[in-house]
Parts: sequence; structure tokens; C-alpha cells
Amino acid sequence: MKTLPLLAGRALRSGLWGLLALLAGIAVFEFVQPVVIASFGGAPGLNAILRSVPPAMQAFVRTRPEFQALSGLSGYLSLGFTHPLYLVLAGAAVISFAARSLAGEMDRGTIQIALSRPISRQAVYASRVIGAAIICFLLAFIGPAGMVAGLLYARPAGVFSYENLFLEALNGLALFWAIAGLALLGSAAASTAGRVIGWAITLLALSYFVDYFAGVWSVLKPFTVFSLFDYYDPTQALASGQVSTSSLTTLAVVGVVAAFAGAVVFAVRDLPG
Repeated sequence: MKTLPLLAGRALRSGLWGLLALLAGIAVFEFVQPVVIASFGGAPGLNAILRSVPPAMQAFVRTRPEFQALSGLSGYLSLGFTHPLYLVLAGAAVISFAARSLAGEMDRGTIQIALSRPISRQAVYASRVIGAAIICFLLAFIGPAGMVAGLLYARPAGVFSYENLFLEALNGLALFWAIAGLALLGSAAASTAGRVIGWAITLLALSYFVDYFAGVWSVLKPFTVFSLFDYYDPTQALASGQVSTSSLTTLAVVGVVAAFAGAVVFAVRDLPG
């Protein structure tokens, strides 16, 4: 059992500086959100600006003046967790680790170094799952931590319950774990890191596209059930202090099933020499 943490630590160290840079980027991005809101006069000032936005544009940014007026500061802060940049940074951290630590090592041939020892393929794969899970936890909590720092610094006008950020962390953890499971499955099946990254980014882009534009294009509404982002709702967590248990469960199950499927694929596939 001691072998798994050692293998996971080795895989994490190989891309440590890149991971730290992405975590720092997420923390800074979420720190800036309250600062920007405060510069507009807090929630009241943003309400006045949002009312002047055309209805079509409101649909595209997935917000409504009446909802933001009711949710107040919490509603505006939640936009920081649905912003494409936040999702790209978090997705890049998970996907790059999964791609580098399995498919990347197969491409370089370094996977054979670990397997030349009395270590099973299952142990090697499990160590990557542990590494991915650690990254998911870091991603889930670094964003809320950065936002807390920004709130304490800028103190924007409005009422906000800090404990709701814990619910957002759970929301983010479930989403990142689902992405990690799918990325590990792709990495177990592929032989180059670039191919895994291409597959994963395409999947996330389609998933985001379906969820994002379903509100303005009815043709996409039946397909939202297949979008990971349909089960990710930071606004509900921050504004109402509630999370959907069924949504969290769905994302968690997707991650577990995909990770298990990856273990099966990795155990039976031919490895490059």
C-alpha cells in the first residue's frame, strides 16, 4: 500500500510547477471578482448596469436582472465560478495531469520503468487516480479561498454567506472529478498526451456549448442531460445555500465509472515498448 502514495507523488512532482501556476491563476482570478464588483458599487451598482443589457445578451451570459437583484452579491460572485477562464484553468490542470501521467509516459516509454519493478498495472493506474483526486481537491478549494481573500480585501456592498463557499467547493469537486475520470479513461486508451488533451478539450467544449446555448437554442435542450455543466450550479450553492444531491451524485458516478473503465482498458491494452 505504501507504493501507491509514492507513485502518485512522483507523478505529481513531474508537473508540479505547471500545477502550481494554474492553482495560482485560479486563486488570483477569484480574488479579483469581489474587487471588480466593489469597483462598480457592489450589487446595487451592477443591478443598474445589468438592466441596460439587451435581453438577447442577457440570455447569452445566462443571467437575468430580476434574478441578480434577488440573489444580490452572491449571484454576482457565482459568475466567477461559471466563467470560461475559471473552467479552462481548472480543466487544464486535471486533463494535463491525466494525459501526462499515463499516455505521456507511454509515449516516452517511461511507463516501462515503473512496470519493470514488482508493481502491477493496476497499482500504476490507481496511483494516477490518487494523483488526479488530489488535484481535484486542490482545484475545488483554491477558488473559494481566493474569493474569501478578495471579499476580505474589497468588502463589496451586499450580503454574503461565507459558508456557502464550502457548498461551491463540493460542486466544483464533483465536476472536476467527472472531468478527471473521463480524462483518465482517454489517457488509458491513447498512446500520446496530445491526443488525450485533444479528446478531452473537444468533449468539454461540446459539453459547455450545449449547456451554454441551450437557453437560446431550443434544439439543444434535449441534449443538456449529456452535458457535465448541466449538473454544475454554483449560483444555487452561493445564492440559496443549497446543492442538488442528484447532480453531485451524477457527476461523482460519471467520474467513478469512467475511472474504472480506464483501469480495465489500461490492464488489457498493449503497451509500447
